[in-house]
Amino acid sequence: MTRYRQRDLRTIGAFVLVLGSIGLSGCAAEPAEECVSNEDFFKEKIWAPVMSQQCITCHSPTGVAKSSQFVLQSSDWTGYLEANLATVERLAKLEYEGEPWLLVKPTNTIEHGGGVQIERGSAEYDAFVELVDRIKNPVECVDDNSSSQAYFADVETITDVETLRKASLALVGRLPTPEEQLAVQNGGLEALDLVLDGMMTEEVFYDRLVELYNDHFLTDRYLPNVDAIDLLDGEDYPGSYWFEAIEDESERNLARRRSNEAVARESLELVAHVVRNDRPFTEILTADYTLVNPYSAKVYGINANFKDQTDTNEWVEAKLSGIPHSGVLTSHIWLNRFPTTATNRNRHRSRMVFKLFLATDVLKLAERPIDPTSIEDFNPTRESDACTVCHANIDPVAGALQNWDDQGRYRPPEMGWYQEMFAPGFGEAELPAGEKLDATRWLAEQIISDPRFAASQVDIVFQGLTGDAPLREPSDAAAVDYLGRLVAFDAQNDELQRIADAFTESEFDLKVVIKEIVKSPYYRAKSFNPGWSEEQQNSPEAAQRLAELAPVGTARFLSPEQLERKVEAVTGYPWQSSVNSTTYLLDFNEYRIFYGGIDSDTIVERMTVPNGIMTNVAERMANEVSCWNTARDFTKPAAVRNLFPYIDPGFEPEDDNGFEIPAVTEAIRVNIQHLHWRLLGEQLEIDDPEIDRSYALFLEVWRDGKRGLALGEYPVALPNQCQATRDFWSDQPLADAERITNDSSYTIRAWMAVMTYMLSDYRFLHE
Repeated sequence: MTRYRQRDLRTIGAFVLVLGSIGLSGCAAEPAEECVSNEDFFKEKIWAPVMSQQCITCHSPTGVAKSSQFVLQSSDWTGYLEANLATVERLAKLEYEGEPWLLVKPTNTIEHGGGVQIERGSAEYDAFVELVDRIKNPVECVDDNSSSQAYFADVETITDVETLRKASLALVGRLPTPEEQLAVQNGGLEALDLVLDGMMTEEVFYDRLVELYNDHFLTDRYLPNVDAIDLLDGEDYPGSYWFEAIEDESERNLARRRSNEAVARESLELVAHVVRNDRPFTEILTADYTLVNPYSAKVYGINANFKDQTDTNEWVEAKLSGIPHSGVLTSHIWLNRFPTTATNRNRHRSRMVFKLFLATDVLKLAERPIDPTSIEDFNPTRESDACTVCHANIDPVAGALQNWDDQGRYRPPEMGWYQEMFAPGFGEAELPAGEKLDATRWLAEQIISDPRFAASQVDIVFQGLTGDAPLREPSDAAAVDYLGRLVAFDAQNDELQRIADAFTESEFDLKVVIKEIVKSPYYRAKSFNPGWSEEQQNSPEAAQRLAELAPVGTARFLSPEQLERKVEAVTGYPWQSSVNSTTYLLDFNEYRIFYGGIDSDTIVERMTVPNGIMTNVAERMANEVSCWNTARDFTKPAAVRNLFPYIDPGFEPEDDNGFEIPAVTEAIRVNIQHLHWRLLGEQLEIDDPEIDRSYALFLEVWRDGKRGLALGEYPVALPNQCQATRDFWSDQPLADAERITNDSSYTIRAWMAVMTYMLSDYRFLHE
């Protein structure tokens, strides 16, 4: 087996600057031999130009050659390339009169239903000959990371400390501590790993994990009222409404809400529980228990030991009587969130198993919509080519879930499973006869043994942290941007596969996935600086290079939950007028949905591109947060202020004669520098143009305010809602000496303008 340096990924139509008339003189060394692995050769020389365009028309699960030994999977099937190469390798070893079938069939040397597909002596034929030789003498390339380096050439990433800040806000909803910043500043990415390990032990991290996975499980649909408890069978759990016996109304309502929330979130809490206890993430499917807290334990009638009977965050493992637990797959709430019917027969649930745990959208495996008039078979799900492409995959898994009825109850079918469906199983494996009553556990073991399980969880975390779903391989080779999109897909796929491999090697430690994504260029990419001339900028090669890098970038539009956490992290206070009032971005009756959030019921996909309404919400946030928090911050000693530690309200940049006061001006610019880092994550030099622009805004507003005060056009008093008269958290009045109600020098309002400017900035609303 020969080993070479790994070939450059971007040879697939990759960007190459045309040297044109540049002359090269003297003797040049021979370039290093380029390594092309069997996998890359197959994809570029066999699959892309021939098999994906010609062969798969017939040789697919729904094609006329579906019963032959040569059946190819489309690019919509996760792992299709490896599966197709394995099929080709098997056929390459079969011979007809000493010649490989892989050569005699497509040339019609022996009868081929599709006739001649490649001519002997053609470039395509030569490629097939080389592939056969490669299969006999496999070529593997040493991974020296040159492929990734080539793709990300000229891409600038944010610094290690900036990466820490971004990850800290994303994972634990706070800014990093000075100690954490110093550690990463001195220790680089290795120190970042250690700091992230510490963050991922904080309770708020597990709340974030629950939020991230609910975007896919969508079980928060049942949080309102007693919607989750209503799904339980009263005969199975006769004490499910135990709280109704509480006499005190307020206590009864609290117990009702907490009980329902505990039941609704049991599958999400399992995800957090597995990660919190550093267990293999496969346990989310194999756990032989469910989780209960003091409230859901009473719902289920379980006697469990709790340290605090009122602690909603104390979760313990428990087993429900008569239930063969298998993690999420047997969660009553999860099964109800993806319901079935007598005619659906668990196919919906099966589809979600493929989507959530096998990185496969089975609905994209066949052409949709299907023309119903074209189906004449008696049992189309087993006999119609248009149907079996999906049903041959989902029906066996649906059968493995047969013991759970349409209400999510464990009710093994008395008459057995439907004989007209594909037999219960997974892939090529059929459910063993002795595993029928425990079929879901058997299914779980098959899933976690499949490499697609690791890929699926990497995809989920990647989307949760970057805001973008993983790319799909482009299929239209005639599209103008096909080559650019293909290179982009290959690069990202390689990176996600690397992370999936690390996930598997770590024995499925999800924290490894999170750390690897945070350190990846897809999380850290900041800008692209190729140094092109004007002529090069307008070249086709430049257009393709930009198409290749189009999916790369750090700026994701923050969800309402993330923006709310960020507001509180940087200012010290949430976006709400008082401690007991509504939090605008989290309340469904306010802006949670308007700002692109989900309710896990009818609205299940987050908006990632802002519209006019969302822009207006952001502007209101910027105005109100700056109004409420500017004077409030000045009520504290300078040493503990979040926003204005370097100045006081009396710091005016000019004297009464209009001359600059250098010491004050310097302090103002230093504080502006502080705000750029705290609010926008920008580490700027004091003479940076961005500092100049922010200072110019402050100066312009201050000068106008001073003029208005002198002419009596503006009041000395701050607007009522912008005054600092009460402590936010205690809601108690401030002492007279601490209260700020007037702005006689107009500096507070000038700082409010700077705050509004930054809080409405693209870099604050995105991360």
